[in-house]
Amino acid sequence: MSRLKSIKIMIKIKLYYSIVTILFLISCVSNKGNDFLSIPAKPIYGSYYDKEIMSNELVAFSSLDCGILMVQRCKLPGEPICQILEEQTGERVGSFGSRGQGPGEFIAAEFIGKTEGDDTLYFVNLPSTVLLYAREEKGADYRYVRSEKIKVKDGCFTTRFCRLSNGYSVATTLSGGKEFFILFDRDFKEIKRFGNHPVRGMTTGANDFMQLQGEMVSYKNSFYFASRFFGYLCRYDISDEEDVTLKWEKMLVEPVCNVYEANLARKKNNLDGFYGLTANDKYVFVTYSGELCYKAFENYSACTPKTLLGFSIDGELVGKYALEHQSMSVLLSQYTPQLYLLNCESECNVEIFEMDDILKAKL
Repeated sequence: MSRLKSIKIMIKIKLYYSIVTILFLISCVSNKGNDFLSIPAKPIYGSYYDKEIMSNELVAFSSLDCGILMVQRCKLPGEPICQILEEQTGERVGSFGSRGQGPGEFIAAEFIGKTEGDDTLYFVNLPSTVLLYAREEKGADYRYVRSEKIKVKDGCFTTRFCRLSNGYSVATTLSGGKEFFILFDRDFKEIKRFGNHPVRGMTTGANDFMQLQGEMVSYKNSFYFASRFFGYLCRYDISDEEDVTLKWEKMLVEPVCNVYEANLARKKNNLDGFYGLTANDKYVFVTYSGELCYKAFENYSACTPKTLLGFSIDGELVGKYALEHQSMSVLLSQYTPQLYLLNCESECNVEIFEMDDILKAKL
């Protein structure tokens, strides 16, 4: 009996230390998540909502050799849709594009890519036109060149668009469960469709199509997609021969759904996912919500992200960071070792973070 009693005591001791160890690790992870708050941030640009930046979710970033391209998807008539900010000071060095339906004007602007050397910029003017802006010399003086029609076989509505370095483009659709992406040639003519719903059991007839919308960006001949309404993230590569390769995909949190109803929206305990997305030759960064989706219907800003996640281009988690301010848009500079965030508190600010500081604070 004494031997049995000794064994029980040893088991209790080991269990106790196991619990203590787990709690310690959890506390370390929690503290590490807050380390991001101590990383030096340098505000370079700011304005109130009722002045220049109307709303954060309407702003998209891109990196050019002449500065940060900031595209506002909705603007007041007569004001520039696109602004170029000097990276270190935030000074506006260029602006172009206005709201309207004339040549070179935007109804709803989305930056989709550029040529090597940044001399030509491509924008989708939703729903079905691509506008080209170009410069004759190095600098921020871009001017409207021409427009091209997006040629979709069945008139399918596209939602997000990106252009790859080899000239091909990819768009997301409202198709439901099957063939979620469309590949276009260099003349924006549809080549083929690919990609299935990441939630097993969903079908083409699923009425959850709005639940698989999100952000899409490209780097070289790869593109990344991050879903808004649950945490799905993937990378595809497109070859010069039009071959499509799924490099990796991951679900941060499995969504709750009923495949018989084929509807994700009815489940209130689904978590909101990714809002901002950016990539370069080494990393992929996303702003992540993690809040219950239904909260956004009660308070629009309730799901706005306060978490930043970093991944390698192979899909491995690099770090998880707590943000001081609610932030949607994020940008990795292609020319300097810096990351930019656009926070959306009572006053909007573009902030710079040094990548070395971010990586030192990783989990």
